[in-house]
Amino acid sequence: MKVVIADGRHEADYLISVYKSRKNELIVINKDQSFCQYLSKKNRINIFRGNSTKEFDLRMANIENCDLFISLAERDVDSYVSCKMAKNIFNAKKCVATVINPINVELFQKLGVDVAISSTYLLAETIKAKSSYEQLIKTLSLEDDKIVISEIVIEESFKIANKSLKEIKLPEFVSVSCVYRYPHVIIPNGNTVLMPKDKVLVVTTKENQEKIINLISTKRED
Repeated sequence: MKVVIADGRHEADYLISVYKSRKNELIVINKDQSFCQYLSKKNRINIFRGNSTKEFDLRMANIENCDLFISLAERDVDSYVSCKMAKNIFNAKKCVATVINPINVELFQKLGVDVAISSTYLLAETIKAKSSYEQLIKTLSLEDDKIVISEIVIEESFKIANKSLKEIKLPEFVSVSCVYRYPHVIIPNGNTVLMPKDKVLVVTTKENQEKIINLISTKRED
């Protein structure tokens, strides 16, 4: 399988390690020269230094007809542009964009990006657990767009901060699927305490997304 990983930093490093062990044709694009050198030295592969939003750079990286194009750009607009170019100009079969703003998940899908997801870490864990390209796409293509994944950063002022999940007692229609506490990814259980600065991934239905975001981000009354 021909896989392109565009942009990103340590999340890109992780995805490289996942795909290297699967005998794929791997193309990595990054515009940060020093980080390109780091990735190349650590993973012992060639890294193409370029801008994933520029058609010339994508052409020079030889991404044509790739099976999977993954954009890990820091800005949502860059993820969108690179995915659309990969799809429309270079005939990428599937494009995956990680987005910062969870609201953009639905928007990106409406605009033609195959899969938009709000966390690179959830994406990496999903890829790691799957044995084939078909399984990966089936898992990430949330059926009928009824399920949404949101990323919320826990603040010190939140009511739920420094409490365990069993103490918080979230509604049944939401599931906390992943907690990113730098540099670790935590698969939570009832005893997991949500700490300030944790990035929490919650899975719920589209109609309950706003309700859950508001619930989790409710601040203490001091």
